[in-house]
Amino acid sequence: MNNEWEKFLLSNNAQLDNNRVKSFGHSIGKEQNAYSGLIIADLSYYALIEASGDDVVEFLQGQLTNDIKLVTDELGQLSAYCSPKGRILASFRIFMRDGHYFLKLHSDILEATLKRLRMFVMRSKVELTDSSDKFARIGIAGTNSSNKLTTIFTALPENTDESLTEDEMTIIKLPGTLPCYEVHGPVEKVKVLWQKLQNDAVAVGENSWNLLTIRAGIPEIVAETVEAFVPQMVNLQAINSLSFTKGCYPGQEVVARMHYLGKLKRRLFIGSVETDTLPIPGQSILTESENEEKAGQIVSASWSNDKSVEILAVLQIEKAENEVLHIGSNDDSTIHTIQLIDLPYSLDQDEKKANKT
Repeated sequence: MNNEWEKFLLSNNAQLDNNRVKSFGHSIGKEQNAYSGLIIADLSYYALIEASGDDVVEFLQGQLTNDIKLVTDELGQLSAYCSPKGRILASFRIFMRDGHYFLKLHSDILEATLKRLRMFVMRSKVELTDSSDKFARIGIAGTNSSNKLTTIFTALPENTDESLTEDEMTIIKLPGTLPCYEVHGPVEKVKVLWQKLQNDAVAVGENSWNLLTIRAGIPEIVAETVEAFVPQMVNLQAINSLSFTKGCYPGQEVVARMHYLGKLKRRLFIGSVETDTLPIPGQSILTESENEEKAGQIVSASWSNDKSVEILAVLQIEKAENEVLHIGSNDDSTIHTIQLIDLPYSLDQDEKKANKT
């Protein structure tokens, strides 16, 4: 986290743990009630890889799952980086400004991802830099967020994944059931923006921002889930994060085979669980049958109130549709049954068909 930005957050009552804002002193209930108005959140727990150079488009096109040629100063995308076996090593939000590409990912996988990408630069004219401290980044969401931001900026991106840069700040429209934006910019500029928003907003911690990402059905890879999934298992084909026409990249043959031959047996679900303990990424989900078979695993989880958690989980489709699933074990009397929730988007018809084969 940028030192000046950290000082600013602390001066605004941020409660930090290992460079992550857990709260600004508000209860979970107050934070989430504020969705009906305006929330602001620090996003320093994400990192930024900056990619530039004469060969950067060709390089990224040969490494990532989405078509980097579609990214412009006005349009970003979600994408992923896979192993040769088609397993996801990292997930990104990609945007462009000043002629450079920026790949946003969780900070706990930054070092390994950057090291691996650099291995394949070889003689290409490409520079990959950890630019996490170059900008401050914040999230802005809530039913009043668009109206408030239009009093500060001359224009806003209108559609999901669109972006614009004004006064050195890049604003990105995020997916979700609420108006939701992400802003990247120089620390001093973002500090002024935060101050303009804070009188009308509730500042929230990492949990409440992640809950919006879960409700949007957007998977994010962290250290515990590296190489756990192929792209279709986390619905990348349904959220414009996966191209089947862009050409080769690591794992492309595996991903294409699953798409065209209909082998998919697992996919991403949203669920709710009554529990006193927050599940962790990678944690197993079991059936409530006598043998307690593994049905899937947690991708991410956030508190929705003091006694309930919402999750993203990759589940075996047959078990999700026909069996009761839970977190915990019959042996220790800590069973927590999962209630599945509808996704906010539709799966591609071909993928729905494949799910049933």
